[in-house]
Amino acid sequence: MRDAGFFDEIKPRLVSLGKCQVRIGTSGYVFADWRGTFYPTKLPQAGWLDYYAQEFDVVEINATYYRLPPARIFQSMARRTPNGFGFWVKLPGGITHGEDEPEPLLTAFRASIRPLIESGQYCGALAQFPPWFRPCPLSFAKLALIAELSENPLAVEFRRAEWQNEEVYRFCKSHNIINASIDLPALEGLPQPSDIITGQAGYVRFHGRNKRAWFDRKAGDRYDYDYSQSELQEWLPHLKRMSEQVSTMSLFFNNCHAGQAVRSARMLRDLLQGEFATPEAIK
Repeated sequence: MRDAGFFDEIKPRLVSLGKCQVRIGTSGYVFADWRGTFYPTKLPQAGWLDYYAQEFDVVEINATYYRLPPARIFQSMARRTPNGFGFWVKLPGGITHGEDEPEPLLTAFRASIRPLIESGQYCGALAQFPPWFRPCPLSFAKLALIAELSENPLAVEFRRAEWQNEEVYRFCKSHNIINASIDLPALEGLPQPSDIITGQAGYVRFHGRNKRAWFDRKAGDRYDYDYSQSELQEWLPHLKRMSEQVSTMSLFFNNCHAGQAVRSARMLRDLLQGEFATPEAIK
């Protein structure tokens, strides 16, 4: 029995926009404040992934940014999720935010995710770069090396508006890199929503629009944001145009404070099904 509250109904999980399959999920699934808002109060944490997979067909694993788990952890996760469930896995922060040599960490990354690849549930890697990562020859060389050594597909998220230009898009296309679109507060220097496709799939991350706390940690959690329906409707034309260029898209909500990501993901799924799509069940 599920807890009462606004998470009270399981919806069809898969959405099709024309010939494009759209997966919608959240950036992570293990959050203490999801107990009682999404997860039943008495459900042990060991059962959270199983429960999550009843609602969504894809998840973004962010814990790998901090530490790579042994392969047996991903083997267990693959066993506990149904056929068709997918994992996007974030690259270690030592690669994207540090000065570590990418090759050793990428070798370890490939070993860690091997069970997901073998089960057919690995969707790709996400490289999230920090705001201080700027376009320059060294940055492009680093991106090219990561693209060469990581398991495909590779999605890249940039946090500076400077990366939104034709030179970057051409570079990403030439290296088969998915340039992730992101939804952020409308602040100077941050990227704007985009429907540019550079790789084999579409990828969108919704971080919330918490202007007050985005650059000021004393003002609270920057990801504490509850999207309105009208804000998500703004994305429908973008998503429609993206869907006409690729066969798959992954959409993730990172406004994970107090389970808001789940509510936002459900809302966007309902909007897409109502506007454009025919829902299908995973077999």
